[in-house]
Order: sequence, then structure tokens, then C-alpha cells
Amino acid sequence: MKAKLKIPLQILLMALLLFCAVFSGAQAKTAQLRYYAVDVGQGDCSLFVLPNGQNIVIDAGPEKNAKQTVRYLKSCGVKRVDLLVATHPHEDHIGGMKELLSAFPVGKIWDSGYNHGSRVQRDFYRAIKDGKIAFGRPKRGFSENFGDVRVDVLGPAKLLKNTDSDANNNGLVLLVTYGDISFLITGDMEREERRTLEPLPQATVLKAAHHGSRNGTDGNMLRELSPEIIILSYARGNSYGHPHKEVVKAIREAGVRRFDTADGTVKLRTDGKGITFERKRVVK
Repeated sequence: MKAKLKIPLQILLMALLLFCAVFSGAQAKTAQLRYYAVDVGQGDCSLFVLPNGQNIVIDAGPEKNAKQTVRYLKSCGVKRVDLLVATHPHEDHIGGMKELLSAFPVGKIWDSGYNHGSRVQRDFYRAIKDGKIAFGRPKRGFSENFGDVRVDVLGPAKLLKNTDSDANNNGLVLLVTYGDISFLITGDMEREERRTLEPLPQATVLKAAHHGSRNGTDGNMLRELSPEIIILSYARGNSYGHPHKEVVKAIREAGVRRFDTADGTVKLRTDGKGITFERKRVVK
């Protein structure tokens, strides 16, 4: 007859505590936010995959690359978009919206509220109405939490008229924060809107305004924000000359690490404390 093995209660408790600590540590390791500045050609699209599994998509790139954009989002594991944001109504930012709305269920939509009157914007609004999707036009001061991630609306602060581009200068500007790490998403904000939002908060990652245009990002802005990383979204050889040489020089002088979607989708990860990146090439 075999003797029964008796394990003291204290050892069992210690083993249980050790297991819980290891399990909690494993969970903490996987609690990461993933950010993608998607290569959509000459346009803009950002994807945030949040630690709780929710997805935020900001802009959807141009219409001609819409199917490719949707395929890429699916390859990132996106099956539902919890928040879809249209920073402003230019085609290179909302041209892919109709395709995206056909491909994914969408929880809610935030829109700048600026009426451009274009066919692309009308199609976008019609798709929202047909899908009976919750729709809002948040302004400066509004914020919402998505699990441990906070999204603050910094702009628009007020209606601007008679600027070089009223659509750009009445766009949504968002600060996405997870722990100590923040992402400033500026759309095509130009100097006029920026003046209404000053002082802007410091940010770990800056999605450069207006594809690296001289009227979007300058040395003063970089000194104010002190970003560790700046991302420029544009297509190589574009007719606008993006990024403008003045912006490239300012970034270099500020010593900010730069990534360009012209080299492919930019991929970042953060646990809320530090940030890592996955890129084939870092632009110097």
C-alpha cells in the first residue's frame, strides 16, 4: 500500500501565489497597443488595435486604393471597427470610407462636421445613414475612454473661414493616450487651426500634419511637442512635393526619429511605458 503524499498548506499557498504572479505577468506582457500608419499611397489611414481588442480607424485613404486598404486592415486581424474617424472631407482621407463601411461592422463614427459638398463626402454620409451607424461631430474638450486608452478631441476649437484650406483647418485633431505613451493625430491641420489649439500637448508620436507639408509642421511645433517619433504619410513622387524640404530639415535639426509610409506601413507597439517599432528602414 502506497503512502499518501502530504503537501503542507503553506507550500500550496506559495505555489498558488507564484502561479498567479506568473499569469498576471504574462497578461501584462500581452497588454499592448498596436499602431499602424497604413501605406495607402498619397493619403492617410491610421489603425489602433487596443489592448482590450477594440479597433479605432482614423481616415481611410483614397478611393482608388480602398480595396487594398481593407485587405490590409483584415490582415491585421480587424473584424470590427469600434470607432471610425473622418478627420476632414478630402478624398485622400475619406475616399476609402464607403468600401470600409461595406467590409466591417462599425460601432460609431466621428466626423469633423465640415461640409465639403463633394460626391465622395455625400457617398460617405449616405452609407452612414443606410447603415444606421451612430454618428457624432465632437469638438475640442470632448474625450472618451476605450478600455485603458483615452481619446481626447483637441480640435476643431472653432469654425475657421477664408483660410488657404477651410476643410483642412476645421479638421479633427486627436490625442490617443495609453499609459505614458501618446499619439497626436493631426489630419491635415494647417497653421490657422494650430493657432486655435495652442498650446498643444507633448506627444510621444506625432502623425505629421498634411503629409509633411510646410504649412502643417515646422520647427516651432516640433520644439513644443518634443516627439520621439514623427510619421509622414505620402506617396513617393507625388505631385504636391510632399514632404516639403523645410519640414525634412526641421525634423533633422530636431533630432526626431522619422518614418515614412512611402517606405511601407509603419508599425509601432507600446505597453504604455515604452515604444518599439517594426520598419525596414528608418529615414535619417
